[in-house]
Amino acid sequence: MLPAQKVTRPVLWDRLRFWASHPWAFVSRLEGEFYKLRHPDEPWISDRAVRFCETSLTTKMSGLEWGSGRSTAWFGRRLKRLVSVEHAAAWHQRINEKIKAAGLDHVDYRLIPLDHPVEAPTHREYAELPRYVKVIEEFPDASLDFVVVDGHYRQACIRAALPKLKPGGLLLVDNTNWMPLSEWGVPANWKQVHRSMGFEGETTLWRK
Repeated sequence: MLPAQKVTRPVLWDRLRFWASHPWAFVSRLEGEFYKLRHPDEPWISDRAVRFCETSLTTKMSGLEWGSGRSTAWFGRRLKRLVSVEHAAAWHQRINEKIKAAGLDHVDYRLIPLDHPVEAPTHREYAELPRYVKVIEEFPDASLDFVVVDGHYRQACIRAALPKLKPGGLLLVDNTNWMPLSEWGVPANWKQVHRSMGFEGETTLWRK
Protein backbone atom coordinates (compact mmCIF):
# COMPACT_ATOMS: atom_id res chain seq x y z
CA MET A 1 0.00 0.00 0.00
CA LEU A 2 1.42 3.36 -0.97
CA PRO A 3 1.19 6.49 1.19
CA ALA A 4 -1.15 9.26 0.12
CA GLN A 5 0.40 11.93 -2.08
CA LYS A 6 0.20 15.66 -1.34
CA VAL A 7 -2.70 17.22 -3.25
CA THR A 8 -1.87 20.50 -5.00
CA ARG A 9 -4.52 23.14 -5.72
CA PRO A 10 -4.93 22.30 -9.45
CA VAL A 11 -5.25 18.60 -8.65
CA LEU A 12 -7.73 19.34 -5.87
CA TRP A 13 -9.83 21.45 -8.27
CA ASP A 14 -9.82 18.61 -10.83
CA ARG A 15 -10.97 16.18 -8.16
CA LEU A 16 -13.77 18.48 -7.00
CA ARG A 17 -15.02 18.76 -10.59
CA PHE A 18 -14.87 14.97 -10.92
CA TRP A 19 -16.89 14.41 -7.73
CA ALA A 20 -19.45 17.00 -8.86
CA SER A 21 -19.97 15.22 -12.18
CA HIS A 22 -19.82 11.70 -10.68
CA PRO A 23 -21.87 11.85 -7.44
CA TRP A 24 -22.10 8.06 -7.25
CA ALA A 25 -18.28 7.89 -7.11
CA PHE A 26 -18.26 10.51 -4.35
CA VAL A 27 -20.78 8.52 -2.29
CA SER A 28 -18.74 5.34 -2.80
CA ARG A 29 -15.58 7.13 -1.68
CA LEU A 30 -17.31 8.39 1.46
CA GLU A 31 -18.55 4.89 2.22
CA GLY A 32 -14.99 3.65 1.83
CA GLU A 33 -13.62 6.24 4.25
CA PHE A 34 -16.30 5.40 6.84
CA TYR A 35 -15.51 1.70 6.44
CA LYS A 36 -11.82 2.38 7.12
CA LEU A 37 -12.74 4.27 10.28
CA ARG A 38 -14.89 1.38 11.50
CA HIS A 39 -12.20 -1.20 10.64
CA PRO A 40 -8.92 0.59 11.43
CA ASP A 41 -6.72 -2.51 11.34
CA GLU A 42 -7.93 -4.15 8.13
CA PRO A 43 -5.92 -4.17 4.89
CA TRP A 44 -6.86 -1.73 2.13
CA ILE A 45 -8.10 -4.49 -0.13
CA SER A 46 -11.67 -5.50 -0.93
CA ASP A 47 -13.60 -6.07 2.31
CA ARG A 48 -14.84 -9.41 0.97
CA ALA A 49 -11.25 -10.38 0.18
CA VAL A 50 -10.42 -9.60 3.82
CA ARG A 51 -13.16 -12.00 4.91
CA PHE A 52 -11.78 -14.65 2.53
CA CYS A 53 -8.30 -14.29 3.99
CA GLU A 54 -9.67 -14.49 7.53
CA THR A 55 -10.93 -18.00 6.84
CA SER A 56 -8.06 -19.14 4.59
CA LEU A 57 -4.86 -18.08 6.37
CA THR A 58 -3.39 -20.00 9.31
CA THR A 59 -0.45 -19.59 11.66
CA LYS A 60 1.22 -22.58 10.00
CA MET A 61 1.69 -20.64 6.75
CA SER A 62 4.59 -18.57 5.39
CA GLY A 63 4.07 -15.58 3.13
CA LEU A 64 5.64 -12.74 1.19
CA GLU A 65 4.06 -9.33 0.64
CA TRP A 66 5.06 -6.70 -1.92
CA GLY A 67 3.62 -3.35 -0.84
CA SER A 68 3.06 -2.69 2.85
CA GLY A 69 0.53 -0.89 5.02
CA ARG A 70 -2.16 -1.90 7.49
CA SER A 71 -2.08 -5.27 5.73
CA THR A 72 1.42 -6.02 7.02
CA ALA A 73 0.49 -6.36 10.68
CA TRP A 74 -2.89 -7.90 9.79
CA PHE A 75 -1.32 -10.65 7.67
CA GLY A 76 1.53 -10.97 10.16
CA ARG A 77 -0.87 -11.89 12.96
CA ARG A 78 -2.30 -14.68 10.82
CA LEU A 79 0.90 -16.24 9.45
CA LYS A 80 3.82 -18.12 10.95
CA ARG A 81 6.29 -16.00 8.98
CA LEU A 82 5.93 -12.97 6.71
CA VAL A 83 8.48 -11.11 4.63
CA SER A 84 7.16 -7.71 3.54
CA VAL A 85 8.86 -5.46 0.98
CA GLU A 86 8.45 -1.67 0.78
CA HIS A 87 10.22 0.89 -1.45
CA ALA A 88 9.15 4.21 0.14
CA ALA A 89 11.40 5.16 3.07
CA ALA A 90 8.96 7.42 4.96
CA TRP A 91 6.15 4.88 4.63
CA HIS A 92 8.48 2.08 5.71
CA GLN A 93 9.41 3.98 8.86
CA ARG A 94 5.76 4.61 9.70
CA ILE A 95 4.67 1.00 9.23
CA ASN A 96 7.79 -0.38 10.93
CA GLU A 97 6.86 1.47 14.12
CA LYS A 98 3.44 -0.19 14.09
CA ILE A 99 4.93 -3.64 13.53
CA LYS A 100 7.34 -3.19 16.44
CA ALA A 101 4.57 -1.85 18.68
CA ALA A 102 2.52 -4.95 17.88
CA GLY A 103 5.42 -7.24 18.84
CA LEU A 104 5.40 -9.05 15.50
CA ASP A 105 8.98 -10.31 15.62
CA HIS A 106 8.30 -12.94 12.96
CA VAL A 107 7.55 -10.22 10.38
CA ASP A 108 10.67 -9.45 8.35
CA TYR A 109 9.94 -5.95 7.06
CA ARG A 110 12.39 -4.67 4.45
CA LEU A 111 13.06 -1.33 2.79
CA ILE A 112 14.25 -1.96 -0.78
CA PRO A 113 14.44 1.06 -3.12
CA LEU A 114 13.29 0.79 -6.72
CA ASP A 115 15.83 0.35 -9.50
CA HIS A 116 13.79 2.62 -11.79
CA PRO A 117 11.99 5.98 -11.37
CA VAL A 118 8.68 5.42 -9.62
CA GLU A 119 6.79 7.01 -12.54
CA ALA A 120 8.49 4.81 -15.16
CA PRO A 121 6.36 2.10 -16.82
CA THR A 122 6.85 -1.34 -15.34
CA HIS A 123 7.25 -4.58 -17.28
CA ARG A 124 6.58 -8.27 -16.87
CA GLU A 125 10.20 -9.17 -17.66
CA TYR A 126 13.53 -7.46 -17.01
CA ALA A 127 17.00 -8.32 -18.28
CA GLU A 128 18.18 -7.70 -14.72
CA LEU A 129 15.50 -8.43 -12.14
CA PRO A 130 14.94 -5.40 -9.85
CA ARG A 131 16.16 -5.88 -6.29
CA TYR A 132 12.62 -5.24 -5.05
CA VAL A 133 11.38 -8.27 -6.98
CA LYS A 134 14.51 -10.35 -6.48
CA VAL A 135 13.78 -10.81 -2.77
CA ILE A 136 11.66 -13.82 -3.64
CA GLU A 137 14.69 -15.67 -4.99
CA GLU A 138 15.69 -16.27 -1.36
CA PHE A 139 12.85 -18.76 -1.11
CA PRO A 140 13.10 -22.29 -2.54
CA ASP A 141 10.60 -23.29 -5.18
CA ALA A 142 7.25 -24.46 -3.80
CA SER A 143 7.97 -23.07 -0.33
CA LEU A 144 5.46 -20.23 0.12
CA ASP A 145 1.83 -20.60 1.14
CA PHE A 146 0.75 -17.02 0.44
CA VAL A 147 1.99 -14.18 -1.77
CA VAL A 148 0.55 -10.66 -1.89
CA VAL A 149 1.21 -8.42 -4.91
CA ASP A 150 0.18 -4.87 -4.01
CA GLY A 151 3.24 -2.72 -4.63
CA HIS A 152 5.54 -1.89 -7.54
CA TYR A 153 6.66 -4.05 -10.52
CA ARG A 154 3.42 -6.03 -10.15
CA GLN A 155 3.60 -8.16 -13.28
CA ALA A 156 7.26 -8.97 -12.64
CA CYS A 157 6.44 -9.88 -9.04
CA ILE A 158 3.70 -12.26 -10.18
CA ARG A 159 6.01 -13.90 -12.70
CA ALA A 160 8.72 -14.36 -10.07
CA ALA A 161 6.24 -15.73 -7.52
CA LEU A 162 4.73 -18.48 -9.67
CA PRO A 163 7.37 -21.18 -8.98
CA LYS A 164 7.78 -20.16 -5.34
CA LEU A 165 4.21 -20.91 -4.30
CA LYS A 166 3.39 -24.37 -3.03
CA PRO A 167 0.74 -26.41 -4.83
CA GLY A 168 -2.44 -25.15 -3.18
CA GLY A 169 -0.77 -21.84 -2.25
CA LEU A 170 -2.65 -18.54 -2.57
CA LEU A 171 -1.72 -15.57 -4.77
CA LEU A 172 -3.45 -12.28 -3.91
CA VAL A 173 -3.27 -9.41 -6.42
CA ASP A 174 -4.86 -6.09 -5.59
CA ASN A 175 -6.26 -3.58 -8.09
CA THR A 176 -6.82 -6.22 -10.75
CA ASN A 177 -9.34 -3.84 -12.33
CA TRP A 178 -6.36 -1.90 -13.73
CA MET A 179 -6.24 -4.26 -16.73
CA PRO A 180 -7.82 -7.53 -17.96
CA LEU A 181 -7.10 -10.52 -15.72
CA SER A 182 -5.44 -12.35 -18.61
CA GLU A 183 -2.70 -9.67 -18.75
CA TRP A 184 -1.51 -10.13 -15.17
CA GLY A 185 0.38 -13.29 -16.07
CA VAL A 186 -1.32 -15.79 -13.78
CA PRO A 187 -1.50 -19.22 -15.46
CA ALA A 188 -4.89 -19.99 -16.93
CA ASN A 189 -5.04 -23.33 -15.10
CA TRP A 190 -4.76 -21.70 -11.66
CA LYS A 191 -8.16 -21.65 -9.99
CA GLN A 192 -9.59 -18.21 -9.30
CA VAL A 193 -10.94 -18.63 -5.77
CA HIS A 194 -12.01 -15.06 -5.05
CA ARG A 195 -12.67 -11.84 -6.94
CA SER A 196 -14.48 -8.82 -5.55
CA MET A 197 -14.62 -5.06 -5.95
CA GLY A 198 -13.97 -2.92 -2.89
CA PHE A 199 -13.91 0.81 -2.26
CA GLU A 200 -10.30 1.13 -3.48
CA GLY A 201 -10.45 -1.35 -6.37
CA GLU A 202 -10.75 -5.02 -7.20
CA THR A 203 -8.93 -7.82 -5.36
CA THR A 204 -8.44 -11.27 -6.90
CA LEU A 205 -7.02 -14.46 -5.41
CA TRP A 206 -5.85 -17.56 -7.21
CA ARG A 207 -4.91 -21.00 -5.86
CA LYS A 208 -1.97 -22.77 -7.47
